[in-house]
Order: sequence, then C-alpha cells, then structure tokens
Amino acid sequence: MPDFAKDFKIDLTNAKIPKADGEVNEYVNAEAAANAQVFNKNRKVIFVNGMKNTGENHAESALALSLVQMCPVIGLYNLTDGFVMDLWQCLTDKAQFQGPGADSAKEKVDSRNSWWNRILKGERTSEQAMEQALKRNPAQVALFKLLRKPENRTWEIFAHSQGNLILSNVLQGIAAVDGPSAIAGRVVHTFGSPAVFYPDGIQKYEHGFTFDPVNWLSGFDSSFTISKVGLPTGTKNPITHGFLWYLQDDPRFIINRFRTGGWGMTFNMDEAGLAKCLAAMDTNLPRVKKVIDYLDKHQNSDADDVALLYVQAIKNKPSVHVALKKDPELVKLLVKTLDEGWTSGAEKDAINWLKAL
Repeated sequence: MPDFAKDFKIDLTNAKIPKADGEVNEYVNAEAAANAQVFNKNRKVIFVNGMKNTGENHAESALALSLVQMCPVIGLYNLTDGFVMDLWQCLTDKAQFQGPGADSAKEKVDSRNSWWNRILKGERTSEQAMEQALKRNPAQVALFKLLRKPENRTWEIFAHSQGNLILSNVLQGIAAVDGPSAIAGRVVHTFGSPAVFYPDGIQKYEHGFTFDPVNWLSGFDSSFTISKVGLPTGTKNPITHGFLWYLQDDPRFIINRFRTGGWGMTFNMDEAGLAKCLAAMDTNLPRVKKVIDYLDKHQNSDADDVALLYVQAIKNKPSVHVALKKDPELVKLLVKTLDEGWTSGAEKDAINWLKAL
C-alpha cells in the first residue's frame, strides 16, 4: 500500500493532534501555504472524519485536504472508541432522525416544551432541545455550533464515511432550529458515504469508489449523480474506503462528475461543465493542472475542447492571470493540449494569449 503521508508530503511534526470528541482545529499544509500565489488563506473548508480514525489520521487527512484545496482546513474530530463502539455509534447516527419510529429533527424541536418534556428536561429553547438530541455524539453538537456561526455560513464541508451521518443529522438540526433557509445552498462534498438521507436545499457533490462497501449503505443511486471511480489508483484491491485514497483520485472524480460512461469508455462528456468547474477553482492551479494532465493522457479527444473553454473562461479573471504567469508548466501543458491534432482558429487565439502572459 502506498505511503500516502509521503505522497502528499505531509509532516505531522508540528500538526495539532486532536484528542477530544468534537475538537476543532485549523490545519494549513506547509507545502500549499508556501505557494503564496495560489494558496487562498481567506477561504476555509470544514472536514469531518469517519470511524476508526486516530487523531493522527484526522490531522493527516486534514493536511492532505489543505494541499488539494489550497486553503486552510477546519478539522472537526470524530473520536474513535474502538471498532465495536464506533460501529454502534454509526448505526445510531444513521437512525438519529430517519430510523424506525424516530422523531424527525423538526418534531424534536416542536415537542421540546410538551408537558412530559417540561417535567423531564424543563423549559428549553429550540437550540437547547436540538443540542440535547444531538449530544449522544459530541461531534454532532460541536459541528452544530460551528455551522451555525454566521461567519462560517459559506464554508464548504467535506465529510468522509461516518462523518456524513454526523453532517446529515446536524444539517437537519439546523434546518429545524433556524429554518430551511439556514442550510440553503450549503456546499457538501461526500466521500464513501453511508448516509441514505441528506436534507433538501444543499448543494451536494458525492464521491464513491464502485466497490467501496460503505458507500453501498447509502442505497442505490437512482439519480446517477454520484461521481464514481472503479479501481483506485495505486492499488489492485478494489475494496478501498480510506479518505486519502479518495483524495489521490481527485482528478478522476472531478472528470467523472461530468462524464457518462464506464470501464474505460466515455459515451458523453459535458466539456463546458468541466471547464466551468476548473475556472471556478480560481488560483488553485495545481488542481487544474492535474485534471488537464489526466485528460491529456487518458481522454485526449476531450482535452483540447476543455482546455479551450477553460482558457476562455479565465480571461476575465485577473488573479488567475497572475498565478498563470508564475506557473509555466501549466501554461506549457495548456498550449500542448490545444495544439495537438487539428488546431482551430479559436485554439490558436488561446495559444497566443497564453504565450503572451
């Protein structure tokens, strides 16, 4: 099995290693931060780990995510308590608001001051009632508080494995307490998710290895919206679930979000959608480069079209122009991709624009 810490060049020497369930720390990958032209210190994302993760595992994953996303990561630690206890917590997380006979998050809030609840728990606000419901898993309460802070409203959330059950429950809780508008538009990235349910209104990007058995627990993807990768890169073992395996295949997952096909065959590629996605990465050019490089090597027929649309989309992004000037390798790759085969007039214009940077 590859040494992912070495692949991602992660040094845990000075990393904050969490010990408490629900502990929150900020992680900045030193390699990423050293590239000041592309690292966005003003953007932050949240990471929630799955079961059987030590504090070191959590820190390693958060630092790897910081490198991929080129920004600081706010890591919320879901404490491991051994396989049996972790599995039991997963099952109870999964059934929190969706299990047989379970009250929904809204019902928990609506019934907070019923006669029986006033006797048992006293007069409570909707916030107190929800924290009471969520506290069976301290990580849920910590995430509930973190996501309700106004300054964190736009942060994207990355959840792996059990972290998705925690996140789903918390989003339902926030919607019950603050109204559906409080989670509307929230961007969520799921990896190996066992969660059957996520509340309406969020913007969800799902990632799953075809043979990841944990992902199967979320049910059949009748919408066919999950970005799937068959065999993970670097292993012959198809039953792969680890978060770092998912990050290693980030370019493939991005491409497959806009691709219809399987087993090496592509039936349709939304080239415009993929180019728009790459342009939205702004100055995170290392991530853009990996996607273009993968397309050039494995799906060459789509690479030049995506590269052209990407260049056209970033022409009105001055910050990206500055970053591109500092990245001659990406400029060279884009020029090479655009110039392969028959070169259209639009591609020639894009090449000249790149060379003039």
